[in-house]
Amino acid sequence: MIEIEKMGKPAVPIVSGRFEDDALASSRTFGMPDLQFVIVPRIYRNLADDLCVTQTEAAIDDLISCLTSEGSELARDMDTSDTFAFEGEDRYEAIIRMNEDFTFRDWSDALPVYPATKEAVQKLLAGTTLSPSEVVCDMPPGFGVATVEKIAINAAMAGAKPEHMPIIIAAVKCLSEIGGHGGKSLLMSTSPNAPILVVNGPIAKEVGLNPGSALGPGRDNEINIIIGRAFYLCLKNIGMWYPNKMDMDTIGTTRKFVHCVAENEAMSPWPSYAQDQGFKESENAVSIFITDGELDVQDQGNTSAKDLLKTLAYGITFGSRSLQGKEGGCQRLIFMPPDVAGPVGKEGFSKNDAKAFIHEHANASLGKMTHYMPVNDARVDEHWQWIRNKTEAERIAFEVSVLDHPENCHIVVLGADRAKTAVFPSGPSPATVGIDQYR
Repeated sequence: MIEIEKMGKPAVPIVSGRFEDDALASSRTFGMPDLQFVIVPRIYRNLADDLCVTQTEAAIDDLISCLTSEGSELARDMDTSDTFAFEGEDRYEAIIRMNEDFTFRDWSDALPVYPATKEAVQKLLAGTTLSPSEVVCDMPPGFGVATVEKIAINAAMAGAKPEHMPIIIAAVKCLSEIGGHGGKSLLMSTSPNAPILVVNGPIAKEVGLNPGSALGPGRDNEINIIIGRAFYLCLKNIGMWYPNKMDMDTIGTTRKFVHCVAENEAMSPWPSYAQDQGFKESENAVSIFITDGELDVQDQGNTSAKDLLKTLAYGITFGSRSLQGKEGGCQRLIFMPPDVAGPVGKEGFSKNDAKAFIHEHANASLGKMTHYMPVNDARVDEHWQWIRNKTEAERIAFEVSVLDHPENCHIVVLGADRAKTAVFPSGPSPATVGIDQYR
């Protein structure tokens, strides 16, 4: 609607009630804080036709009023203070009050954060040779200006150390390079899309990132958690990824407590993920994948490469396939443990061989994968029009690959002993950025 207004055409969005704060935040962020809109109570997508009609008819007078009025400023005031002071009987009480305020303002993840004092921020700035005022990128989804100092402030809140800063800065930059404006539409979606950070190179061991059982809580994952949390706070407070404003999840996901992991390069039979992207073994890099769900694919006794890969291929056939384009298959991020990768590599499978095998065997019912969208929906692409003439039984019996290409399968060797693979629906395609330029 903002783009239409920029072309000189009057536009009035119809906004479902829960999305009012999102509309206010988005109109301010994307350059038209006085954009007028009309509120209706229910979301249209799964609403019965008669209810769509009645709630739209009830909004007609408001629509006409918006189109014919002068308009008014809808943006809410923002606190632009540079410094906040919190007092108490002692430092502990002052920090408690700070956390209560930050949680109320939604600047934290609702867990206790560290005070980002001038001294704490200065220590972190010593971890990079970049100037505090240097602009790293415009960070999606709200495209806030990510300076090195702003990144350090959020990293300080997460308890980061100076040696973590190059990874965090590179991760912020990396998100901005994901296709489709840093994955903006997915980050703002009502689905539980969330980023995962994967670090490659010697720096992972230097800072203490865990490449084993890397996604859980606890002492072994302290650095994984700190770096992931620092990135999340940047995403929230610089990228403006605030729940119920520019993060509109229907249910949400714990993956939004962002995970940062290191690939288990020492136990991988293949070059690292970063090497696949053109980096040298001695170079450090961080990759970001936008994920939408998670599944544990377990193998209970297979030892040959083909059997292990078949278990994995059969396991990734969950989810949906889009009918809105010629290529509707999604992508998969695969965290493959050494007990799967090792035997597969030992039998002579390259990583590309493994991807091709998975692509060949990961087939599922077209009818089941596309049932989420009615076949007569106007959004169904011309390429898929033929399924409208098929019975439901015929559509269910017809199998297609869940991946359009082997390249849509991304393999990262990760984990401890045991043949349990973590699989994530993902997309758009990931991005990888070098870390050493920020040291």
